[in-house]
Amino acid sequence: MLSDKIFPLQLRFINNQAYIPCETKMFSSATEIISVDGEPIGKIKEKLFGYLPSDGKIQTEKYWEMNNGDNPFFILYYLIYGQNSSFNVSYKTKTGKIESTVINADNFKNLECFPKPVAIDKYLLLDYKQNSTAILTIKTFNEDFLKISNEDFASFLNKSFREINQKGIKTLIIDLRNNSGGQDVFGSLLYSYLTDKPFSYYASIESVSKKFTASDHPNLAVQKPNKNNFKNTVLFLINGKSFSTTAEFCSIAKSNKRGMFTGEETGGGYYGNISGERATIILPNSKIKINIPLDKYVMAVQKAKYKDRGIIPEYVILPTIDDIIQNKDVQLNAVLKLATRK
Repeated sequence: MLSDKIFPLQLRFINNQAYIPCETKMFSSATEIISVDGEPIGKIKEKLFGYLPSDGKIQTEKYWEMNNGDNPFFILYYLIYGQNSSFNVSYKTKTGKIESTVINADNFKNLECFPKPVAIDKYLLLDYKQNSTAILTIKTFNEDFLKISNEDFASFLNKSFREINQKGIKTLIIDLRNNSGGQDVFGSLLYSYLTDKPFSYYASIESVSKKFTASDHPNLAVQKPNKNNFKNTVLFLINGKSFSTTAEFCSIAKSNKRGMFTGEETGGGYYGNISGERATIILPNSKIKINIPLDKYVMAVQKAKYKDRGIIPEYVILPTIDDIIQNKDVQLNAVLKLATRK
């Protein structure tokens, strides 16, 4: 593909609209793309979404994959629509004027608006704001990542919550955005700091051949609250990349009404997931490798409105294209404002 000609722009999708998220040779940043080769961008999005996996009917992780993830728009468009030498593009300027132009296909090396990778030095952070507010940022539950950054999850939580309680913090914001998961037990450990009562975490884990017990997985046992548990207000900040262990933790917190959820729907499902051990097969002709998860995880949660969705925030905060271009964290800013009202 590196030598093939592709659509030369990586677009940013927000709902059924798509924007150019940077200054390019032909377009100003925030230009809205209306159609490509006569097909409305909303229909293009729906077609590409059909090739992206999801938990149930969750859409937020699909947006993440197409905007920032491993399956960006320019790759999907090339794979689904094929190679073209040029594209007839209809677009809307910042003044609202509708115009059209032809842009030539180009090599990958000349792609414009490619998402810049974010360097992470620390995955676990604790910060304090005015009005007795603390922000606990957990960017991963993955122990392998934490080893690289020389961080210990259990020690971090113990120190952080002891400090939070000593400072008399009234509102705790837990930022779980872009946390794609990791160790199962880290989710239950985190929730043990948010309750003063014993709680159930997994309702069951089973495969086609086995029903697991607490001796197989500690999250199947009744969990005990931590002695340094936080009893005041909690605000959770989530998005479409909040997945796996992160979604599991959020479903327990949501089911137990531990605090308000803000941001965007999690990419992981509310009721559980299929994960754990995997079987790997390689298709004989294409040689494509397929990993098939074997274990069904069911969360110990109350019934929700939807059976096939993630954790849906009570307070949805969706950045605009201008917020994204200006690198404004409007989600965190909005949650900080909520914290002042508590």
